Amino acid sequence: MAKKKVFPKRVFCIEGNWEDSLRGSASVRPVLELLDLNAGVKFIYRDCSTLEELEFLMDKWRQRGYRDYRILYLAFHGTCGEIVISPRARMTLEDLGARLGGRCRNRLVYFGACSVLDLDRRFINRFLVSSGAKAVCGYKTDVDWIKSTALDLVAINELQKYSMTRAGLAAAEKAIRKSTRALSGELGFRMVYR
Repeated sequence: MAKKKVFPKRVFCIEGNWEDSLRGSASVRPVLELLDLNAGVKFIYRDCSTLEELEFLMDKWRQRGYRDYRILYLAFHGTCGEIVISPRARMTLEDLGARLGGRCRNRLVYFGACSVLDLDRRFINRFLVSSGAKAVCGYKTDVDWIKSTALDLVAINELQKYSMTRAGLAAAEKAIRKSTRALSGELGFRMVYR
């Protein structure tokens, strides 16, 4: 049997706080560890509690030394068109695109967050242009944490098998939907690429 071609994309994950209590332990980090251990997907993980931390980490991700980290995985609470960093701090898709400043060539931004992509496609396309990202993934609905994290696991794994070309991303989306059928529909999974 022929070995399937692999297009490795390391993951740069920035995760917000899921609970107000500091005793909470919910995290996507074990999912990234599972991907690393079983599929060889290397990652950098950082948690984030403030807008300043998010901006600092995004600026780091854009640096040349992290160019192999093609997937920016933003795991936060979310609402339509924005990620929620804290009760007093949010970042809109427009602000995020401006912050990334067109320096995301051949990269993908993955929103592991409720409803961020519940927008007209024109706004998402503007984000792709302003950020320079090749693609964006996320959800159009409020999602169950366990189910969405399971879908994130499958999606990030499937993305490893395809190039960052338009045809490769279309094939990746098809594979993600095939692997997660009902779940991607229930959660309103969305992938937009250019």
